[in-house]
Amino acid sequence: MLDDDDAKARIEDVLYAQGNVYIFRRKYDKAAEKMTLYYQMVSSAGEVNDKLVPVTSANSDHYEFVDFDIYQNPSKTKFLIKSSHKENKEADYSTDFIALDGTKGLNKLWAKTIKQRLSNRDVFSFSFMGVGVKGKKDFEFIGLDFDDKDNIYYCYSAEADNSTKNDKYYQLYMGTLNADAKAPKIVELKFDDKYRVSDIKFRKTSDNNEVAGKAMFFLDDKMLKALESSPKRSRYFKYKLDYILPIGDAVYYVGEQYNEEYVTSYSSVGTSSSSYWKYEYMDVIVAKLNAGGQFDWVKNVPLRNEMKMYYPHVFKQYIAVPTEKSLYILCDDHPKNMARYEKDDYEPSDLKSVQGIHGSNFVSNQVSLANGSVKRSVVFENENYCFAPIQERNPQFIPPSECEIFVPGKNDQIYIYTEDRGRDQFGTLKFKP
Repeated sequence: MLDDDDAKARIEDVLYAQGNVYIFRRKYDKAAEKMTLYYQMVSSAGEVNDKLVPVTSANSDHYEFVDFDIYQNPSKTKFLIKSSHKENKEADYSTDFIALDGTKGLNKLWAKTIKQRLSNRDVFSFSFMGVGVKGKKDFEFIGLDFDDKDNIYYCYSAEADNSTKNDKYYQLYMGTLNADAKAPKIVELKFDDKYRVSDIKFRKTSDNNEVAGKAMFFLDDKMLKALESSPKRSRYFKYKLDYILPIGDAVYYVGEQYNEEYVTSYSSVGTSSSSYWKYEYMDVIVAKLNAGGQFDWVKNVPLRNEMKMYYPHVFKQYIAVPTEKSLYILCDDHPKNMARYEKDDYEPSDLKSVQGIHGSNFVSNQVSLANGSVKRSVVFENENYCFAPIQERNPQFIPPSECEIFVPGKNDQIYIYTEDRGRDQFGTLKFKP
């Protein structure tokens, strides 16, 4: 039970490590002009320690100028605290990195400071005639990765010099702060400057801590046609990266295309209305990046799923399972689509969409890792127990957007969750390499 003063400390994050739960809280002392980050521990036996232990503090005349983020290394043995702050509006930002031992009560291991802003706190918002308005300044911190050897990688974007009020251009940067370095190395990632990168996934393929190469692939007209998205229509679709899979000497990127729309419908007399979120999921994209840092191929696996939800939530409509020679994309599909796939000249517009789980097929798309060719088959029909990306679309069972709904087993085997109108069970799937 926290006392009244400690209870004012807002929760920043909740993380698990080595059998304990750590609740990170921040509290601003207006009189002292200081923001402090604390942690509170809950043991594996459920015992709550009411004591708030200070981790780090930053002096600032306004709480909005201090931004904390907490990261863990892959082995969950260390925490990295990122504290980006400035003393006042006119001052420059600096960022502190503090490493904590996650095995012994979060003892401080080391600290580094860089004269660089890694914060999005300068975000303004206001309401005009009942409509919320938000905006950002010309900088955006995108993401950070902390590995088991105490190396730090982070990305951020900044508005380019040739950007104007009407035409915005951006530059993407990556910083690497190696374990034995006091200052980061900054490199520009030569991305198309008309695109603004807002999400980054990190995956190391070796212990080389330098940026060794870069490669990009833009969807051309042939690919857009395969996705049933004309260049005009493609502007309304978003792409999200779900998997980065190092297999052999190549890396495979797997993502999903979707459209998100908020819809309001009115009665015939206009006296009542109903609103919902409409989602259209269309195609899984698979790309192979070879050992030379170039894309060998980019393929699409048709996926057609339409749904309505009364809350915004985007999640994977499929699962991807790699084996030695293949990548399996498993999803629900309309029962009439299998016959259409057998025709070499089928049009993407011929495919039907799944609008409900029951009555659809759970299908396998076996993608060759060598050339991207696809073999399709029906795993089972969704009659009783069905493959359900989200259980009955019930808001009580919304999974996090990044979660998996299968458990990997041994020897190319997985366990998947299936449901039947409130009943649930797990099934086993065995894959051919």
